[in-house]
Amino acid sequence: MFTYAVDIMGGDLGPRVALKACKRFLRFRRDVNLIVTTTAEFEQDVRSVFSFRKHSVRIIVCEHAVDMHDKPAQMLRKGLTSTMAAALQECAAGRAQGMVSAGNTGALLVLSRRILGMISGIDRPALATLLPTRKEPLLMLDLGANLSASPEQLVQFAALGVGWHEAQNPAPARLGLLNVGRESAKGTDAVRQAASVLEKTLPDRYQGFYEGDDIYKGDIDVLVTDGFAGNITLKASEGLSEWLQELIHKEFRQHWFMRWFAFLWLPAVRNIEKRISPARHGGAVLLGLKGVVVKTHGKSDARAFRYALRYLHKTSANFHLDKLTECVDKTRQSTEICSYE
Repeated sequence: MFTYAVDIMGGDLGPRVALKACKRFLRFRRDVNLIVTTTAEFEQDVRSVFSFRKHSVRIIVCEHAVDMHDKPAQMLRKGLTSTMAAALQECAAGRAQGMVSAGNTGALLVLSRRILGMISGIDRPALATLLPTRKEPLLMLDLGANLSASPEQLVQFAALGVGWHEAQNPAPARLGLLNVGRESAKGTDAVRQAASVLEKTLPDRYQGFYEGDDIYKGDIDVLVTDGFAGNITLKASEGLSEWLQELIHKEFRQHWFMRWFAFLWLPAVRNIEKRISPARHGGAVLLGLKGVVVKTHGKSDARAFRYALRYLHKTSANFHLDKLTECVDKTRQSTEICSYE
């Protein structure tokens, strides 16, 4: 049996969205138990929703919920008695194999580091998710946990990404750095310095610089960038995906002959939507922690939250802390003889 902690209080759309997702998830996963953290205001709602499998759900009632607009001082004041902290504490105690939240990203970063702790050799966690490509999915990090990153941190992100990929795939990871060009002289100082170190520390994996139009070609397995560029890339991709889906449906509605032959096109259209829908790729894992923490969009609806739960289940089932630690240690030992110039 797997047990996951769910902070239902964090999203923009309210806890009932998360509850709806959890209920549907449990209906199809008989091998999963949930620990649901909530406030007293919604305790009865939680009990009512899970009456069909009440023995599979444990409820923790907390004093506070971290608000999406809380400032750092407010987070620290009420954070440790919040629903988010309670879910993390269940993971730290070993009673849950992972947790998911749609709450405040800054609060999740602070509390995760404090409660779960970091892998030795990693300064800060990075948000990572799998993006669909023409070939196999691409692991991209960082997606917004760190708006800026030093050369050392970019190398750490690379080690985390490679370790994560190789824990789940037999072939060595193909690693790239996101840049504004492929030439060695292009890019920020941090990116160029990180590249020079990766060429020496991960020579059989590092493939060089990759530009924005390379992301969806599927030629690499792991793409590293700072959180500023990563978050903009992710949000732009999601916006484009949503617009493409709207455009497809608009074309079907506008032309009568398209509606007549919808039975021919519909299966293909649905397959395309499945591959590019942001809801299906709405979960990001915080890499670098001693545990599995999945962050989903604050604006996630029930469908997106359910996919985040599925992502948590898949992620925790394939989580190998020893593999991540091994890759980080090897990279750190190699970087000790390299200079960031």
